[in-house]
Amino acid sequence: MTVERLDQAPLGRTFTVRHVEADPQVPERARQLEEIGFFPGERVMVMTRGFPGGDPLVVRIGQSTFALRGAEAACIRVA
Repeated sequence: MTVERLDQAPLGRTFTVRHVEADPQVPERARQLEEIGFFPGERVMVMTRGFPGGDPLVVRIGQSTFALRGAEAACIRVA
């Protein structure tokens, strides 16, 4: 399985942020994600997903843990 977006990432596996894409419907989202630490080169992991439906995602980046909506996580490209 090829993972390109953080919202597609399996639980417990570490990825590297490649870049944050702007959401055409919410243009400030990319800036907000960068402000909380989602920069290229940062290591990121999805720790758990909400039930039901998998939203929000609990995400660990650096020493911080955040809850992101699926739409937010979809803006984060990972490798």
